[in-house]
Amino acid sequence: MFKKKLGLVLLLAVAVSLSLVSVAFAQGSTGGQGYFKANLNPLNRSGADGTAILHKEGGKLDVKIYSTDMAPKLPHAQHIHGFKQAVSECPTLAASGRDNLITTVEGLPSYGPIRVSLTTRGDTSPASALAVSRFPTANSGGFMGYNRTFSAPDSVRKNLGKFAIVQHGVDLNHNGRYDFKSAGKSELDPSLPQEATIPANCGVINPIR
Repeated sequence: MFKKKLGLVLLLAVAVSLSLVSVAFAQGSTGGQGYFKANLNPLNRSGADGTAILHKEGGKLDVKIYSTDMAPKLPHAQHIHGFKQAVSECPTLAASGRDNLITTVEGLPSYGPIRVSLTTRGDTSPASALAVSRFPTANSGGFMGYNRTFSAPDSVRKNLGKFAIVQHGVDLNHNGRYDFKSAGKSELDPSLPQEATIPANCGVINPIR
């Protein structure tokens, strides 16, 4: 019952966001503004999915993300990834190694390097890629909401339609924490478990037309 209620909250929140976008277009709000959406689909058997709504206006970028079935009560790093000259994609199982897990590094040829760290406060540059304490935490039901407006580089705002959003962190053995038992150390930082950094979901960012 609790999970169903969270799903309803998610759907209502996304519906409201999309309705606001529609109103803005109906009122002729164009120029330096743009609206984008990404459907986040599960990776690494996480079952985690979600929806991201992005709005750029001037030098600002507003990002709202609503995700379900994330690892409960655990932080989840999340980023905008993208190539400078190619269109990003989400990786398939073909990118995985012999363990059938797609690590962040194995996914890079598909979605590209980090362009923005979607932190809850402070710096949003790639330098904050592993700033665990500043990323959102899923609630006890696995729902995670994110809403932040921040300044973004021109190179990001002008190329949003070529980029992707990736949320990280999968509790592979479902023991309520990220540990080294299931997948060992992260190749990004040996002090972190692989569970904390592998992709949980991914979605290509597309303009809302």
